[in-house]
Amino acid sequence: MHDFIMPIGPQSPAIKEPILIKLQLNGETVNKATMVTGYTHRGIEYILEGKNPDQALYAACRVCGICSMSHERGYVRTVENILGYEAPERVKALRTIMFELERMQSHLLWAGFMMHEIGLETLFNYYWREREKILDAFEKTTGGRVHHNLNKIRTLRYDLEDPEYVKEKVSSAAKASNEYYKDMINEEAVKSRLQNIGVIPADMAVKWALNGPIARASGINIDTRKDDPYDWYPKTGFKIITGKTGDSMDRLKVRLEEIQESARVITKTINNLPEEEIPKFSLNQVNGEGYARVEAPRGELFYYLRFKNSKVERAKIRTPSFSYMKILEELLPGVKIGDVPVIIASLDPCFSCLERVLVEKKGSISEMDEDQFRRQYTCTR
Repeated sequence: MHDFIMPIGPQSPAIKEPILIKLQLNGETVNKATMVTGYTHRGIEYILEGKNPDQALYAACRVCGICSMSHERGYVRTVENILGYEAPERVKALRTIMFELERMQSHLLWAGFMMHEIGLETLFNYYWREREKILDAFEKTTGGRVHHNLNKIRTLRYDLEDPEYVKEKVSSAAKASNEYYKDMINEEAVKSRLQNIGVIPADMAVKWALNGPIARASGINIDTRKDDPYDWYPKTGFKIITGKTGDSMDRLKVRLEEIQESARVITKTINNLPEEEIPKFSLNQVNGEGYARVEAPRGELFYYLRFKNSKVERAKIRTPSFSYMKILEELLPGVKIGDVPVIIASLDPCFSCLERVLVEKKGSISEMDEDQFRRQYTCTR
């Protein structure tokens, strides 16, 4: 039995992207949660098809505005795997620096949203102020604050012209973020909203094949940078940050401590940057198929590409959010309605990343266009 159905979304101040979550309530307690998706479906995999390798790269890095660099790197690593190519050491090092800059800005963005959800608006603004420093470092290097177009297949478009500027911005943002973290972590207002809220035990994380900071907050030692090493990560000696209980507090701690670890990786890599020229390549023909994975800010990002006559014939992208959003339907029943926005925010979902659909019916697989998708999967009430 339930009293009524309460919708969150598709436009809601509790969620930074459009999605509808229908909650069946018994008083203030959630009995059942149903997710309705499709509001940001753009058919990005279909858009990649028929494009040459460079054209597809530009489209791939626009899958997401928060983790543009991750999609660039996932795409390029896949193509380079198909070519059997290993980049020069300086290219590897610079890719690592930029990847960790993106991890820092993404976690700072998330931390601001998390503070907003529990009513700490000052910390919301402080975390976003520190994020601006990382965006300044990006802009200084690539000319872009969100989309960077840094990677090319087998090389980079830009070298790191002012490494000391990047180190200064990274150090300043990491230091300030750590001060905020130490000041708030023992505050009762924070603990009362986050501790023992939205608990994902390790066995549940394994059941749902979770990855990234969410799995690590549940005590699972998983990270693509260690499990499938690439770029300069084997030389950085970075450590994997894990939690114990898997609650919203541990998800906060893991991400904020990862900011510090990313700053250490960036500084160490800049201090040991190989003295080489960035090579200039013209693109060879690309044919065949391959896959690759990288550790995006939210977790494992998987790319599969198949080329024929140097055109993308098939693309498949599995984003971190794809593996954990449905867990809300198991996680929300039994919680108080006031904790729902906090639990959702603690997962750091990215809906524009995850919404690509193949539907299997009676053993056959068919793609859906946007109109078909909306008719079948969005709410018609």
